[in-house]
Amino acid sequence: MGHTLLCVLPLPFLSLLLCCGDIQAWLPLLTVSPSWLSPGASVNLSCRVKAPSPGWVFYWYEAVPDLLSKNYKYKLLPDSINGIVEDFYIIYGQRHTAGYACRAGRGNPEYLTDYSEPKFVWSADSHPEASLTVRPDREKLFTLDFVQMNCQGNLAGWRVRKFEITGYSTYLTDCSSWGTMTGSSCTVNRSWSSNAVYWCESGSGDFSNAVNVTLHKPESVLTVSPSWLSPGASVTLSCKVGPPSAEWRFYWFKAVPDPSHRKYKYEVLPDSISGTVQDAYIIHGQKHTAGYACRATRRNPEYSTDYSEPKFAWSRDSHPAASLSISPHKEKHFNIDNVNLNCQGNSVKWRVRFELPGNKTDLSYCSNWGTMTGSSCTIKSHRSHRAVYWCESETGQFSNAVNITIQTPQSVLAVSPSWLSPGASVTLSCEVKHPSAGWRFYWYKTVPDPSNSFYRYDLLPDSINVTVEDSYIIQGQRHTAAYSCRAGRGNPEYLTDYSEPKFVWSAESHPASSLTVSPDREQHFTSESVTLNCGVNSAEWRVRRFTDVWSDLSYCSDWGKMTASSCTINSDWYCKAVYWCESGSGEFSNAVNTTVHNGDLLLVSPIYPVTERASVSLSCRLRGQNTVSNVIFYHNDKMVQNDSRGELNISAVYQSDEGFYKCEHSGKVSPQSWMAVQAASRPGSSSLPLSLVFGPVSGVVLVILLLLLCRYKQSRDSASLRPSEDPGNGLHECQHVTYAHVDFKHFENKRRQDGPETVTIYSHVKTGAAGTVSSNIQCLP
Repeated sequence: MGHTLLCVLPLPFLSLLLCCGDIQAWLPLLTVSPSWLSPGASVNLSCRVKAPSPGWVFYWYEAVPDLLSKNYKYKLLPDSINGIVEDFYIIYGQRHTAGYACRAGRGNPEYLTDYSEPKFVWSADSHPEASLTVRPDREKLFTLDFVQMNCQGNLAGWRVRKFEITGYSTYLTDCSSWGTMTGSSCTVNRSWSSNAVYWCESGSGDFSNAVNVTLHKPESVLTVSPSWLSPGASVTLSCKVGPPSAEWRFYWFKAVPDPSHRKYKYEVLPDSISGTVQDAYIIHGQKHTAGYACRATRRNPEYSTDYSEPKFAWSRDSHPAASLSISPHKEKHFNIDNVNLNCQGNSVKWRVRFELPGNKTDLSYCSNWGTMTGSSCTIKSHRSHRAVYWCESETGQFSNAVNITIQTPQSVLAVSPSWLSPGASVTLSCEVKHPSAGWRFYWYKTVPDPSNSFYRYDLLPDSINVTVEDSYIIQGQRHTAAYSCRAGRGNPEYLTDYSEPKFVWSAESHPASSLTVSPDREQHFTSESVTLNCGVNSAEWRVRRFTDVWSDLSYCSDWGKMTASSCTINSDWYCKAVYWCESGSGEFSNAVNTTVHNGDLLLVSPIYPVTERASVSLSCRLRGQNTVSNVIFYHNDKMVQNDSRGELNISAVYQSDEGFYKCEHSGKVSPQSWMAVQAASRPGSSSLPLSLVFGPVSGVVLVILLLLLCRYKQSRDSASLRPSEDPGNGLHECQHVTYAHVDFKHFENKRRQDGPETVTIYSHVKTGAAGTVSSNIQCLP
């Protein structure tokens, strides 16, 4: 039968806490900022009760050294006698090392927590009454050095304290825990590495300056050059002990495999029995793979480092007694393949080793990452890596060494074209990095999924049963879209991850959304506000961008501010990117190219495609000014205008005008922008069009052409036309044209960027019966 503990005591709050609660939950935690002082700066104290609740008041204390109790006394700080409701306290003008604590209270009668652990703000400046010096006078010291810390000043009674962080734990200790205190000096006896802050505390409650000291064991570090041998070449060994000292003597060893202990034995190299004062050693005529190590010693005080980590000089040439072969015989393998390493030679027992080069080498055996069966090792590593492999025999020989790369198959998608001509075909190509036979390919449409800020993948038609071809064609694509692929092989089938999504962008708006940019131009200055609007009043739309320089695909929230379906860019750095909108139901808007420019000059050009035969005007803008004059304009890096005008006016745009434009003013050049030209929609009617385009013709030729048109009209419709009742009417066969009046307006010499100089005639042609409205006909080259 269970038992129930009921707590009913006169002091309800404290009794309930002690009897049924967790006393640790009510202990305060103090933080001090900064931890190292700039003399005279403010110090911020913050006190938090571990189980926060309302009603607490906070008391703030200075922690004063108490040498007799080997602890601290707590002295209330000004304005803290009655406690304060704020959980922070600021100390102004602090100059020297100091310790602080806090506690919290609440209720009536008041319950007070214990004092927090003392926390310190350290200063490198000495207190007038206390100063700490360290010998040797340097921050980094060996554990074998004779390290002394001396407390100086006109005070009696001292102790040296240390604060260090080890892992997730903090330790505050006296010299007696790790050294010997004699008078006002502490001699460090510790033989293991540490990084800590030290300071002195006096019997009268003062703190000295604080110092950072790093103690570490001397270690020998070997380097071998070259790491891959040309047979018979020299091998240079170099041994470093840090920090360096002139007192070291160096010993050089050959590392010999010792399979019984899964380690190496170390055999002293010739001429190294007594050590060398030089920290380098040369081995001549080395032909086969070999391992080496070094160590260093010194006499005062006498100390020897451990052996260095073994380092290797590898050779691709097989040893007569040992040879390593690999199957399949290639350097790069997928982690889904079986890779077999076979040791051959006149030894019964073998082990296969490998080393991962890098900041910290990983030297391990086949049994750690594969299966050793007899003299063969099968790699079963599922992580990608590049390593050197070799065999070692029980008699101490090394085989040849091989470089092997193990990698995870990755699918990489390419999309062509990246910008759509509406209705054109889109070709997807999927490649598995470092290709091999047997792959089958799956093709996906990448659909926005705002719920998790990623995409979902919908299989494309005809892709459910996969394709053996590594390409896929999508016919008649009109709008912006995203695609992905993945590859599979084997039975059971191994599937790669989805490829990074790739986009085909279209300037044509989707019926569901149209992206607009304000200001309505492609280039913008940094620090200017640019708004991208998805054209719908719904928060389910989000603006996304792709920057080709960094291959970065990100959302407005990463570089701007999204409000409903609008994104505002406030950029202080250069960025050229493609922007578009995505909806929660998986649609994409049109896409636009936009450049945020950190220079002083930009080109004002249309952000959307220009329709053929429409007029367009390009201009240049200086930062802080609207427009400038005396501008040079370039089309595809070819100068097209250089005069006092500040605009490049094209009265009628053609496909030949499409391309990159930029401007230059006073030696400054803008970024270039692409101006797209889209085909004009043409009427399907067979009647006389409103606009005719001719080459350079005379007025007479124009009249003749009009009369021929009339004849053509009459002959085509003769079956349905009634002859005129007036036989004297000479124009009875062309009743629809009453007259033709040609009014030559002016001639203009116009040089196009892609052709010779031509003469353009603009005329005003009136056709039709009396009272009909005139039509303008523009004749262009």
